Amino acid sequence: MTAVATLVAAAAVGVAGPAFAAAPPSASADTMTLLPDVTDVADTAAGGGRVFVSATDRVIVADATGAITDTVTGLAGANGLASTPGGDRLYVALYDSGEVAEIDTSTAKVTRKIDVGRRCPRHLALSGSRLWVGYGCESVHEGGALTLDVAAATPTMVGIIDNTFGAPAVAVAGGVLALGETDLHSSVVHVYSVDGQQATERGTIEVPTLNDLALTPDGSLLVVAWGADFLHFAYDTTTLAEVRRYGDSSSAWATAAAFSSDGRHLAAGHRSADGPALVIHDTANGTVVNTANAERGYLVGGAVSFLGNDAFAVMEGAESFWLWRVADATLPASAISLSAPASGTALDPLRITGRLTLADGAAAGVQELQVTRTIPDGTWATLSVTTAADGTFTLTDVPPLSGQIRYDVYWNPTADYQRGTASVTVPVDGRTATLTLGGPSNGRDGSRLSLSGVLGLDGKAPEQPQTLAVTRTIWNNRLDGAVEQLPNVSTDSRGAFTVLDTPSQGGRYVYTVTWHGDSVYASPSASHEVAVTSADSHIAGQVAEPAYIGVPVRVTGAVTYDVGACQGPTVVHVSRRINGGAATRLPDVTTDASCGFGFDDTVGRTGPVTYTVAWDGNSTHRRTTGAISVTVQKQPSFVEATSPDRTLLNGQQAVIEGKVTGLNGESISGRLKLTVQRIGPDGSSVTLPSVTTAADGTFSYRDSPPAMDASTYPQFQYEFSWSGTATYRATTGSVFFYIVPPDCDC
Repeated sequence: MTAVATLVAAAAVGVAGPAFAAAPPSASADTMTLLPDVTDVADTAAGGGRVFVSATDRVIVADATGAITDTVTGLAGANGLASTPGGDRLYVALYDSGEVAEIDTSTAKVTRKIDVGRRCPRHLALSGSRLWVGYGCESVHEGGALTLDVAAATPTMVGIIDNTFGAPAVAVAGGVLALGETDLHSSVVHVYSVDGQQATERGTIEVPTLNDLALTPDGSLLVVAWGADFLHFAYDTTTLAEVRRYGDSSSAWATAAAFSSDGRHLAAGHRSADGPALVIHDTANGTVVNTANAERGYLVGGAVSFLGNDAFAVMEGAESFWLWRVADATLPASAISLSAPASGTALDPLRITGRLTLADGAAAGVQELQVTRTIPDGTWATLSVTTAADGTFTLTDVPPLSGQIRYDVYWNPTADYQRGTASVTVPVDGRTATLTLGGPSNGRDGSRLSLSGVLGLDGKAPEQPQTLAVTRTIWNNRLDGAVEQLPNVSTDSRGAFTVLDTPSQGGRYVYTVTWHGDSVYASPSASHEVAVTSADSHIAGQVAEPAYIGVPVRVTGAVTYDVGACQGPTVVHVSRRINGGAATRLPDVTTDASCGFGFDDTVGRTGPVTYTVAWDGNSTHRRTTGAISVTVQKQPSFVEATSPDRTLLNGQQAVIEGKVTGLNGESISGRLKLTVQRIGPDGSSVTLPSVTTAADGTFSYRDSPPAMDASTYPQFQYEFSWSGTATYRATTGSVFFYIVPPDCDC
């Protein structure tokens, strides 16, 4: 049977809440903590509720959530770490000084430094009071392993193996010691039985490459991270036979291995850009309990530790290092699936179904789930629901408003399972509001119109007055759907409202009233159309431009109505006003059948000209006048100058023929005086004698340019200018000549 619950907001309500506002404190959440000013990391260790990270010249201390609490400095070459099970003492291999530092973790102080009598200590392992040290500088064949009793005031160093290529990694547990070099391609792992300081070799295991090794707490199983493979291999420490493999060919490069304190789980670290960086296996059968991938960087090899159910590792990327906490890593995962409708409606019940499942296949049983509902402004409310025995559940909620509403469902972690989370967002539509608008279907310009309507919310009037926006759209012969905003109106206690308007012209009027809605109700609108009649008439027209003095200009226009077509022919009266002077009556003009008109007029002066056209009206429409304006200009003029030969030898005359013309290229008659400028090759100008045109506007001119160096082909320009008249604009024309050498084939 599926559990059903109506979700009612609990006391917890907040603003801009987190994804799981109702969740417990973040102790159960993964964390990623930046290690400040760290340039390299060698190892991690955990104990007593603390996590330790060795970083070049210091040890960083973090609490169980991964938050940094302290830093121990003055540890040059800080490398391998080993912690007592209770975490009260931490031992640090000091690669640079050949010492092991002992730290009292309660005070974060170094209590002593023990000289191990060997160079470059790098790896540490602790069993009881006996510390095992792997030492050796890089590539000098002076490496090995030794042991010392840290309980002694002056510990004695007892050698286990020497003359190794580098510093062997060490692991010790349950009377078993394992040593193996990590810098070789094919590496030999030595397995010993240990009793106090005595180590008796059981045998060796050859692996292609070695990145890390780990022993179960009872020493019965050795796991090796093969650097040349994607797998972690497990060996029986008594028979030295391979008994199991963790991972598969789809895994990434194997770089780290660590067992939980009870030995039931193996943390297998991988260097991966996209796959899981950490895989938690069941030690006994190799099944995957959990996988985790950090949000950034690559996992640092060998730097993985367990603290209770949590796994800690160090991630490297972009010249930075982070301490990564995988919360509840040893607990099987749980998952919550959700199925929600495609949409909902504000204030209507919304059903979301889901299921809580456990990774190991066990039945979830009856479980309480916490739910956070977040509305669009970020405000959240805490809800809850209980599953049926098979983990299924149904959330029935009444969304308080419209918009994108997110439901986050959360199951608290238990002693046996990780937390489960899921989220779904449902677009919730606003409720439908009703809006009406009515009134007369016909009206007349200049007469007031009264329209009325009602706004209803689920059949009721709004509790508070609501403001409505009003627009007016007009279609007529002058306006094509022009939209105008009218004053807003407000509803009364019944939700009713009134729109008042006085049309100023005829046409088709569409009034639209809109309520912009609110967080619960969607925005409605309503429209009403009114046909408005008008007796107004209008005259508009234009003058063909350009308009020149003394040249007929064409004036056209029409008599129009706001609505409908003017029927002609009819007569319009015309007057003309020049430069704002007195009006001159012109002959009346008869329109065509559509009341269009046109006439020609010749103006004898320049300046702005306004034609006033008046129509006397008829039985249906009032008299009207219209103004049509244009600016009359002087006519353009042109000086056209040519020469039969524009290349001259020194001493030859320039012969120029020309004429002064107006519109259409016709000569301007009359004796017109032209001034003449000769412009030399250097740009200097000389005024020459003027020339007067013949009665037909033509002229002839001769001049001898000064002698020049013909090899440079100098250019002379003759410029003829006329100052114009009251009818014609001034103008200038030019012709060019070139002085050429006698032998020029020009």
